[in-house]
Amino acid sequence: MGLGFDWERRKNDLREELETHLRIAIEERIARGESPEAARAAAMRELGNRLLVADVTRSAWGWLWMERIGQDLRYAIRRLLGSPGFTVTVLLTLALGIGANLAVFQLVYSVILADLPVPHPEELVAVHAARTPFDEGWAVSYAAYQRLRAATPEAPLLARASVGLADLEIPNRVSAKPSCDLVSDNYFSVLGVTPAAGRLFIQADDTLGQSEWPAVLRYDFARDTFGSAQQAVGQHMLLNGRAFVVIGVAKRRFLDVVIGYAPDIWLPLALQSTGVFTPPWDSLGPGHDVTLSKPWHNQPTIFWLALIARIPPERRAAVAAHWDQVFRPDRELMTEATVDPDVKAALLRATTDVVPLNHGNGGMRRRFLTPLVLLMALSASIFLVGCLNLANLQLARLNARAHELGVRMALGASGVRLLCQIVLEDVLMVVAGFALAFVMGRISSGMLIRWASNHNSPLTIDLHTSLPIAVLGVSLMLLSLLFFSILPALIFMRTGVTRAAGSRARVAGIAQTGRQRWRANLLLITQVSLSLLLSSMSFCFASTLVHWETVDVGMDREHVLLVRSDMDETRYADHRDRLPALYLRMQERLQALPGVRSAAVGMCGGIHCGWNTAIYVHGRGDLTNGQVHGQEDHVSRGFFTTTGIPFLRGRDFSSTDTDKTQTVAIISRSYAHQLFGDNDPIGQRVGYEPAPNDHKFLIVGEVADAHVNGPQLEAPPMVYMSINQNPAPVHGIRVRVIGDPRALSESVRQALHEVDPTLPIDEMVPFSMELSGDLGTEKLLARLAGIYASLTLLLVTIGFYGVMSSRTSRRKSEFGIRLALGATRRHVQMLIVSQAAWILVVGIGLGLLLSVAAIRLASHLLYGSAVRNSAAIFAASVALAITGFAAAFIPARRAAYVDPLETLRNE
Repeated sequence: MGLGFDWERRKNDLREELETHLRIAIEERIARGESPEAARAAAMRELGNRLLVADVTRSAWGWLWMERIGQDLRYAIRRLLGSPGFTVTVLLTLALGIGANLAVFQLVYSVILADLPVPHPEELVAVHAARTPFDEGWAVSYAAYQRLRAATPEAPLLARASVGLADLEIPNRVSAKPSCDLVSDNYFSVLGVTPAAGRLFIQADDTLGQSEWPAVLRYDFARDTFGSAQQAVGQHMLLNGRAFVVIGVAKRRFLDVVIGYAPDIWLPLALQSTGVFTPPWDSLGPGHDVTLSKPWHNQPTIFWLALIARIPPERRAAVAAHWDQVFRPDRELMTEATVDPDVKAALLRATTDVVPLNHGNGGMRRRFLTPLVLLMALSASIFLVGCLNLANLQLARLNARAHELGVRMALGASGVRLLCQIVLEDVLMVVAGFALAFVMGRISSGMLIRWASNHNSPLTIDLHTSLPIAVLGVSLMLLSLLFFSILPALIFMRTGVTRAAGSRARVAGIAQTGRQRWRANLLLITQVSLSLLLSSMSFCFASTLVHWETVDVGMDREHVLLVRSDMDETRYADHRDRLPALYLRMQERLQALPGVRSAAVGMCGGIHCGWNTAIYVHGRGDLTNGQVHGQEDHVSRGFFTTTGIPFLRGRDFSSTDTDKTQTVAIISRSYAHQLFGDNDPIGQRVGYEPAPNDHKFLIVGEVADAHVNGPQLEAPPMVYMSINQNPAPVHGIRVRVIGDPRALSESVRQALHEVDPTLPIDEMVPFSMELSGDLGTEKLLARLAGIYASLTLLLVTIGFYGVMSSRTSRRKSEFGIRLALGATRRHVQMLIVSQAAWILVVGIGLGLLLSVAAIRLASHLLYGSAVRNSAAIFAASVALAITGFAAAFIPARRAAYVDPLETLRNE
């Protein structure tokens, strides 16, 4: 501010000095006898051009460039405000093109590239000792964890287990359902996580029999629940009825070691002994000293802990070899429990493996790697289309300013001076567009995460701005400036201004050279081909999403209301003998509602919840593990009628199936084929254990296969048990209705509360929403590709309209002369439309090649045959052709109605 004030003062002093010098010269000449007019004229000739003298003097001061920048800025702002349509188009194009890339790259970086926010993440490894028998996961027992941890104190080993949602009660606050993890006492110390407030777990926190258990909160959860991390420390609360006290809050950016998952609360491993929290588990199965109702700490046959260690790379081989020896008893235990010789041999050959964990654990990276890379390529395409479109608009705009710039050059302005002014004008728009793009990218990143999340498992990802994201944003901004401003300005300065020295009338009639027309056409062709690529991918992804949302899943997806109810609470779990009567009253009350066809309960609360099991056939010891393994669910009578799973043979569960009668089972077609081949399964006996305990259940029915794990996964082999014969808390109540299930949601809720006013109802969703909620990747691809395709179509339309309008304006005299010489208006229209036609034909041809190649690369993400995808490409081509012709028709019609008499008068 001081520099600017001093600069203006010096300019005023210089102006006064020149005026004083001129006045003194005039006075001297008048004193010598000259007339005032002659004296003034002579003095001014002697002094010369005062403005030039002032410029030369200011140049000697060394700060003239700042004055010129200020002048150029003021001029640029006036130009932008005077062309609001062009300015808004540029800002929106830059915001969308750069913002789309920033949003997608934010996901790419957070999911695939970013390291865990802990010290030395390259030292962290996941420990894979042996796959569990049923789930084939990498979980181990608590006893194995303790032995492995004690065997290598120099290689710190931690354990964790997710327990899902819990019921949170805080005095004078609204209850909630946070997600929780059980972790070992050294969890935070091994990872190197520091507290934001309070303290983290120590060895004394992981002891049995505590009256008030310690808890550590995630930073965002603590802030949202208690106002701040500091205020959360010391707070008392109830989780699933147990007393807890908050001892600390983890540092702000730490979420978890699993990408996309962030527990709200961390709890000690010893808490499992209370039976209040049950993590996912696997075991050797019935008959192998498995008692789920007792604490799992002393049961080496229950596998429920995932292990992570901190080991420098150079020591990993030695530590893994030592752990092989320590884990040998556990492998021998697994080997003795299986009857499949191939599984025995695989277990005997297994070795402990350590997998680098610096980018996080879990399958999210594998799931999203290809889709995100594909979306990054599509985002780059729309950015390129936007830059090409802006380059075309800039060239057309500079051609419209050719006369102005030519006159300024003729008056002495240098080409560098004009180039700097043009670029400075565009710098303002690029910077403003980048600011909008940054805001749009931040908003869009959260929206993309919601689209990518499954209904059953929402994603939690750290979206803080990092150096790579900032570098990408600045790079895209500079590329935008290069393609949108610098290159078009250089091209125009070489070819456009030099031809603009004539009169305005002559300039208006100048036609483009062949090279200029070819350059503009090439830009349009590239836009058309990229637009067709994006449109084709959009159609294909949309078709894939529609398929998975409508495919036959073997169940009624349109008329079933799913009620999720967590009945694992003590008042239900401790009185299992009362549950059958409660379930019967629920069914009877729901079936009495108008519009309800049937109702049933089941232990599964939705898709992805049937647990793995093994069913052995009575008298057959030749079946492999692959044949006996399947999935299991416990359901009530009427479950198959309610869900729409067809009966193939046999009967449904009945009211006479109780805990005092023969235990029965209903089997799916694929499971029946695995166990019995083509033989009739009805009347066969099966059991959870090999002979002689292989005849516990009598198969009374066979049902069709159903995609109980989601529409994309194969229908698993299923065995259904009667929940009345083995009463247990359920997690799902299904109601089949007439019409839209959502219309009866409140009636169903009221009816259930009439039966049990304290029944916890977590969620009520149509079953179709439950199934489609599992299509996070497909929704992300379809929605983003659709948005990109719409944007590119809009950009191509703007590009066609801008280029064709510019051409028709420059050829206005030509069209007037043609009309004066007898050409029809239709003939003039066809001249413009034919140019657009061949651009579209060439662009669509190149776009077809790109689309076919892209669809082949993304074939594993798409559903449909070559014919189906070809139809999508054809539909995209037609849409693009219609859009291009519509954009070219408006300038063509304007050109056809030029007044020939006015043109002849001007000529």
